[in-house]
Amino acid sequence: MAHPRRFRPVVLSFASVATALGLWAWPSPADAQDPARRRLRLGYNQAWLEGAYGRDLDGALDEDGWRRVLRRAREGGASSVRVWLFEGKPYEGITWAGHRPTGVTPRFLANVRRLIDLAVEERVSLYWTALSANWPDHWPRDSIDYARRYNIYADKYGHGTTWREVALGPVLDVIAERPRAAFALDLMNEPQGAVRPWMWSDGWRGARRFLAETAAFVKRRCPGLRVTASSGHHTAVQDVLDGRFDGIGLDFLDVHVYADDGRVPRGDALARHARARGLPLVLGEFGQEAQRDDPALQARVTERFLTDAERLGFHAAFAWRLEDQQAHDRRFSFFDGDRPRPAYDVMRRWAGLPPCPPTTRGITGALGGP
Repeated sequence: MAHPRRFRPVVLSFASVATALGLWAWPSPADAQDPARRRLRLGYNQAWLEGAYGRDLDGALDEDGWRRVLRRAREGGASSVRVWLFEGKPYEGITWAGHRPTGVTPRFLANVRRLIDLAVEERVSLYWTALSANWPDHWPRDSIDYARRYNIYADKYGHGTTWREVALGPVLDVIAERPRAAFALDLMNEPQGAVRPWMWSDGWRGARRFLAETAAFVKRRCPGLRVTASSGHHTAVQDVLDGRFDGIGLDFLDVHVYADDGRVPRGDALARHARARGLPLVLGEFGQEAQRDDPALQARVTERFLTDAERLGFHAAFAWRLEDQQAHDRRFSFFDGDRPRPAYDVMRRWAGLPPCPPTTRGITGALGGP
């Protein structure tokens, strides 16, 4: 009599599923140490859908707009797009009882889920950012928006712990449903923006405490999802070198740099710092510093940053910003309406793609991508 076959359950981690499906892969220690085995991965920042800051995921989802962004990113040589979650004032998607967060709206969760579906369909991964630390220094300190943010960051009345459980946690559960679509999670965009106005009474010590507690929460709730906190402002690299992002549970280091020479300041020291800790490096934002709208300068800066990032062994580089028609930030956009700028061709060439044909709009899928 034949014995019935015994099946052993196979448990796949978040990371193993995503890697097996080929949407993103992180370097092994051998890859990180061997320049010949490195390959710079390209990405774009979109952050929020153009013209919909603070309401792009908690209103009627503009599927056509998001699909255009994802497709343009892929056709522009990228494998990932950076998207912000709880942006704006008040935090997008969060429900409140006075100063206390009580959850996230069902529409916000549904839209995050649908955006993930679109990313899978367009064959790009999403680099999520939970919070942005910028702007509190511009808000009245007696405003409810300032108080809500302060209470979350400082965990006053336990509101930081509550925010993790009732707001961040449900979003992580949605992200975990389609692991192939996640590049990573940035816990906080540029903590410097909250340290400066003393959102933590003990400065960087408080910021590190908040980031460590949030990183630990993510690892418990969504094992395998890689986490970081992106370092920005004019001290972006120095703050990393000073150890302010060490020892708080981050899986890689992310720095933001804007410079017309297209170089990461103290880049060699930064690379040594990351190697010594066994952490990959990501250039999470890069672009020109000059305030003028100058497509030729943008193309040169893009070329130089990619060259420097590859030389230094960065894992990935995310250009700021794929689409941006704000008058004060149009200089960063890789598109003028439907027309790609020269910097877009720079990104395509780095990905091994040909230049855009003069008549191609870059939104129909005619260009192809990686």
